[in-house]
Parts: sequence; C-alpha cells; structure tokens
Amino acid sequence: MTPSFKASLATFVFALAGIGAILFYAPVGPFLLPHALIYAVLVVNTFFSIRFWSALQPVDNRQFFIDAVLIAAYLALALSIGKPLHFALAALMLFIAAPIKYMLMRGRIPHEALRRRKMLLDYLGTVSCIALTLGTLAGYALGSAWLFALGFTLANIYLLFIRPMYRL
Repeated sequence: MTPSFKASLATFVFALAGIGAILFYAPVGPFLLPHALIYAVLVVNTFFSIRFWSALQPVDNRQFFIDAVLIAAYLALALSIGKPLHFALAALMLFIAAPIKYMLMRGRIPHEALRRRKMLLDYLGTVSCIALTLGTLAGYALGSAWLFALGFTLANIYLLFIRPMYRL
C-alpha cells in the first residue's frame, strides 16, 4: 500500500466515523461545533502525517500495535463528539499514545531530528489536552473547547502550510 493510498484510506475512515458520530450519535448542543472543528482539523493533519511517516516507519509488531491503539483512540474521539468530558479524555488518550509511536522509531529511521520535532509537537498537544480536561473539570467546558479548537486550528495552519512539519 503506498503512503498516499494509506493516508487517503485512513482519512476516509476517520472522516466517515466523525460524520457518522455527528449525524447519529452526538448530542445536539453547544459542544458539537468546537468538537467537530477539532476532529476535522485532526483528520486533515492525520492525512499529511500518515502520508509522510508511513514511508519511514519500521514494519513490525510494535508499530502495528501502537497504530491499533491510535485507531481506537480516533474512534473513541469521534464517538465522544458533543460530550465535553468524554471528548477531553479521548483527546488526551490520543495525544498520550501519539508520541509513543515515534518513540518506538528511535534509532530506526534516518531522520532523528524530524522524529524529535514530531514528538515535541505531540507533547504540546498532550499538554493542551490536559488544559482542555482541567478546564472542563473546572466548569469552563465550552470556553475550553473553543480555546482548544482555535489554538489547534491555528497551530495546524502554521504546521501544515507556513512551516510544514511533514517534509524532509
């Protein structure tokens, strides 16, 4: 499977999961829009990420396992759209698992600086998800969701189009 095909397939599946969750599962309410925006931006980022990293990642059981964990985290995130605490925790789970994927590549790919940069960005995502979760628990769920959505969107515009992170 080529990196572009793999990225397109994953993007299609995750987009379909998000659309299905929004149409048939998510409660209608004020959280629907910021959660849908976060999820959509994440899916766009995932296309570029998979297209870039799938050509570099080693093919072994460890990578297969962490990819399965990440797929489960994506689906959990889709199913939690519209539910503030569930969404924050699912996003946190995703961003805790993501750096592990790149940690497992340490010393096994020729682009160590890129791997470290990707891990740093995932760690920043983890910290942002911790802030989202704490804001939600503190009673500022809607404000936290919108702040995360706007920050995440701006960060992805920067990292995908202004200073692209998925390029050698």
